[in-house]
Amino acid sequence: MLKGYVTGWETIAETTEEKHRTDFRFDSHPENACDWETRESAEVDRAFFELRHIIIESSEGGTHTCTGFTIEELAPDKFVIFCMAPFIHKVLNNAS
Repeated sequence: MLKGYVTGWETIAETTEEKHRTDFRFDSHPENACDWETRESAEVDRAFFELRHIIIESSEGGTHTCTGFTIEELAPDKFVIFCMAPFIHKVLNNAS
Protein backbone atom coordinates (compact mmCIF):
# COMPACT_ATOMS: atom_id res chain seq x y z
CA MET A 1 0.00 0.00 0.00
CA LEU A 2 1.24 3.46 -0.87
CA LYS A 3 0.26 6.86 0.48
CA GLY A 4 -1.47 8.88 -2.24
CA TYR A 5 -2.01 12.60 -1.70
CA VAL A 6 -4.92 14.22 -3.52
CA THR A 7 -3.48 16.60 -6.11
CA GLY A 8 -6.68 17.54 -7.88
CA TRP A 9 -9.97 16.52 -9.41
CA GLU A 10 -11.96 17.46 -12.47
CA THR A 11 -15.57 16.80 -13.42
CA ILE A 12 -15.93 15.69 -17.02
CA ALA A 13 -19.14 15.38 -19.05
CA GLU A 14 -19.28 11.85 -20.49
CA THR A 15 -22.23 12.23 -22.84
CA THR A 16 -24.77 14.72 -24.02
CA GLU A 17 -27.24 13.13 -21.57
CA GLU A 18 -25.79 15.17 -18.67
CA LYS A 19 -23.82 12.22 -17.27
CA HIS A 20 -20.64 13.25 -15.52
CA ARG A 21 -17.65 11.57 -13.97
CA THR A 22 -14.98 13.02 -11.73
CA ASP A 23 -11.34 12.18 -12.35
CA PHE A 24 -9.12 12.33 -9.27
CA ARG A 25 -5.34 12.68 -9.30
CA PHE A 26 -2.92 11.44 -6.65
CA ASP A 27 0.81 11.87 -6.01
CA SER A 28 3.19 10.28 -3.53
CA HIS A 29 4.75 13.64 -2.62
CA PRO A 30 2.86 15.86 -0.15
CA GLU A 31 4.39 19.02 -1.61
CA ASN A 32 2.41 18.35 -4.82
CA ALA A 33 -0.90 17.92 -2.99
CA CYS A 34 -3.84 20.30 -2.90
CA ASP A 35 -3.83 22.10 0.41
CA TRP A 36 -6.44 23.62 2.69
CA GLU A 37 -5.93 26.50 5.13
CA THR A 38 -8.01 24.96 7.92
CA ARG A 39 -8.65 21.44 9.19
CA GLU A 40 -12.39 22.20 8.98
CA SER A 41 -12.27 23.03 5.26
CA ALA A 42 -10.14 19.94 4.62
CA GLU A 43 -12.70 17.86 6.53
CA VAL A 44 -15.47 18.94 4.14
CA ASP A 45 -13.54 17.65 1.13
CA ARG A 46 -12.25 14.57 2.99
CA ALA A 47 -15.88 13.55 3.60
CA PHE A 48 -16.67 14.27 -0.09
CA PHE A 49 -13.85 11.95 -1.20
CA GLU A 50 -15.16 9.16 1.05
CA LEU A 51 -18.61 9.42 -0.51
CA ARG A 52 -17.35 9.44 -4.11
CA HIS A 53 -16.28 5.77 -4.23
CA ILE A 54 -13.04 6.65 -6.02
CA ILE A 55 -11.85 3.63 -8.00
CA ILE A 56 -8.25 3.24 -9.15
CA GLU A 57 -6.35 0.57 -11.06
CA SER A 58 -4.64 -1.58 -8.45
CA SER A 59 -1.00 -2.61 -8.41
CA GLU A 60 -2.35 -5.96 -7.20
CA GLY A 61 -4.48 -6.38 -10.34
CA GLY A 62 -8.04 -5.28 -10.98
CA THR A 63 -9.38 -2.19 -9.28
CA HIS A 64 -9.47 -0.78 -5.77
CA THR A 65 -11.99 1.58 -4.14
CA CYS A 66 -10.16 4.24 -2.12
CA THR A 67 -11.34 4.68 1.47
CA GLY A 68 -9.90 5.91 4.72
CA PHE A 69 -9.02 9.41 3.54
CA THR A 70 -6.98 11.16 6.20
CA ILE A 71 -6.02 14.77 6.85
CA GLU A 72 -2.36 15.54 7.48
CA GLU A 73 -1.06 18.88 8.78
CA LEU A 74 2.10 19.82 6.88
CA ALA A 75 2.55 23.25 8.47
CA PRO A 76 0.40 25.80 10.27
CA ASP A 77 -2.50 26.65 7.94
CA LYS A 78 -1.52 23.89 5.47
CA PHE A 79 -3.52 20.66 5.50
CA VAL A 80 -3.46 17.91 2.85
CA ILE A 81 -5.56 14.80 2.30
CA PHE A 82 -4.28 11.31 1.51
CA CYS A 83 -5.33 7.68 1.48
CA MET A 84 -3.46 4.41 1.57
CA ALA A 85 -4.11 2.23 -1.48
CA PRO A 86 -2.36 -0.14 -3.91
CA PHE A 87 -1.45 2.70 -6.27
CA ILE A 88 0.53 1.89 -9.38
CA HIS A 89 3.80 3.78 -9.11
CA LYS A 90 4.44 5.69 -12.33
CA VAL A 91 7.76 7.25 -13.23
CA LEU A 92 7.60 10.28 -15.47
CA ASN A 93 10.40 10.65 -17.97
CA ASN A 94 11.23 14.32 -18.58
CA ALA A 95 14.08 13.62 -20.97
CA SER A 96 14.22 15.90 -23.99
